Amino acid sequence: MADVLDGREETLERLEELACEQWGDEWAIRATHFSDGTTQAYAFHSRGVVDDDRDKKTLEQERLYTDGEQTVFQRVHIHREDVVEVLEERDLEQD
Repeated sequence: MADVLDGREETLERLEELACEQWGDEWAIRATHFSDGTTQAYAFHSRGVVDDDRDKKTLEQERLYTDGEQTVFQRVHIHREDVVEVLEERDLEQD
Protein backbone atom coordinates (compact mmCIF):
# COMPACT_ATOMS: atom_id res chain seq x y z
CA MET A 1 0.00 0.00 0.00
CA ALA A 2 1.49 3.29 -1.06
CA ASP A 3 0.39 6.75 -0.14
CA VAL A 4 -0.55 9.65 -2.42
CA LEU A 5 2.14 12.31 -2.12
CA ASP A 6 1.40 16.02 -2.09
CA GLY A 7 4.94 17.32 -1.46
CA ARG A 8 6.56 14.83 -3.81
CA GLU A 9 10.22 15.79 -3.37
CA GLU A 10 10.02 16.20 0.41
CA THR A 11 8.23 12.88 0.86
CA LEU A 12 10.66 11.00 -1.38
CA GLU A 13 13.55 12.50 0.61
CA ARG A 14 11.86 11.39 3.84
CA LEU A 15 11.38 7.86 2.47
CA GLU A 16 15.08 7.79 1.55
CA GLU A 17 16.07 8.82 5.08
CA LEU A 18 13.77 6.20 6.64
CA ALA A 19 15.04 3.47 4.29
CA CYS A 20 18.68 4.26 5.14
CA GLU A 21 17.89 4.09 8.86
CA GLN A 22 16.01 0.79 8.45
CA TRP A 23 18.14 -1.08 5.87
CA GLY A 24 21.44 0.77 5.33
CA ASP A 25 22.24 0.75 1.63
CA GLU A 26 20.04 -2.22 0.62
CA TRP A 27 16.75 -0.61 -0.45
CA ALA A 28 14.92 1.00 -3.35
CA ILE A 29 12.01 3.37 -3.77
CA ARG A 30 9.16 2.56 -6.13
CA ALA A 31 7.20 5.65 -7.20
CA THR A 32 4.32 5.85 -9.64
CA HIS A 33 3.48 9.26 -11.09
CA PHE A 34 -0.04 9.59 -12.48
CA SER A 35 -1.21 11.94 -15.22
CA ASP A 36 -3.39 13.85 -12.72
CA GLY A 37 -0.23 15.00 -10.90
CA THR A 38 -0.44 12.64 -7.93
CA THR A 39 2.28 10.21 -6.93
CA GLN A 40 2.26 7.00 -4.89
CA ALA A 41 5.54 5.74 -3.43
CA TYR A 42 7.06 3.32 -0.98
CA ALA A 43 10.58 2.25 0.00
CA PHE A 44 11.30 -1.46 0.02
CA HIS A 45 13.90 -4.05 0.94
CA SER A 46 13.81 -7.57 -0.50
CA ARG A 47 14.23 -10.45 1.94
CA GLY A 48 14.43 -12.99 -0.87
CA VAL A 49 12.42 -15.93 -2.15
CA VAL A 50 10.03 -17.66 0.23
CA ASP A 51 9.52 -21.42 0.03
CA ASP A 52 5.80 -22.00 -0.01
CA ASP A 53 3.16 -24.14 -1.69
CA ARG A 54 2.24 -21.59 -4.37
CA ASP A 55 3.02 -22.28 -8.03
CA LYS A 56 4.64 -18.88 -8.53
CA LYS A 57 7.89 -17.52 -7.15
CA THR A 58 6.94 -15.67 -3.96
CA LEU A 59 9.20 -12.93 -2.61
CA GLU A 60 9.22 -11.49 0.88
CA GLN A 61 9.57 -7.74 1.01
CA GLU A 62 9.68 -5.14 3.77
CA ARG A 63 8.08 -1.77 2.90
CA LEU A 64 7.87 1.72 4.34
CA TYR A 65 5.44 4.40 3.30
CA THR A 66 4.54 7.77 4.77
CA ASP A 67 2.00 10.54 4.42
CA GLY A 68 4.35 13.03 6.07
CA GLU A 69 2.82 12.58 9.53
CA GLN A 70 2.60 8.79 9.92
CA THR A 71 5.12 6.18 8.80
CA VAL A 72 3.95 2.61 8.23
CA PHE A 73 6.09 -0.56 8.07
CA GLN A 74 4.79 -3.66 6.27
CA ARG A 75 6.27 -7.10 5.61
CA VAL A 76 4.55 -8.67 2.61
CA HIS A 77 4.72 -11.65 0.26
CA ILE A 78 4.50 -10.71 -3.41
CA HIS A 79 4.58 -12.25 -6.87
CA ARG A 80 6.61 -10.42 -9.46
CA GLU A 81 5.06 -9.55 -12.78
CA ASP A 82 6.37 -11.90 -15.45
CA VAL A 83 6.23 -11.00 -19.13
CA VAL A 84 4.69 -14.00 -20.84
CA GLU A 85 5.20 -12.79 -24.41
CA VAL A 86 6.46 -9.56 -26.01
CA LEU A 87 3.85 -8.58 -28.59
CA GLU A 88 5.59 -5.48 -29.93
CA GLU A 89 8.88 -3.72 -29.36
CA ARG A 90 10.36 -0.87 -31.34
CA ASP A 91 12.84 1.95 -31.04
CA LEU A 92 10.81 5.16 -30.81
CA GLU A 93 13.83 7.21 -31.92
CA GLN A 94 13.69 5.42 -35.31
CA ASP A 95 10.01 6.32 -35.99
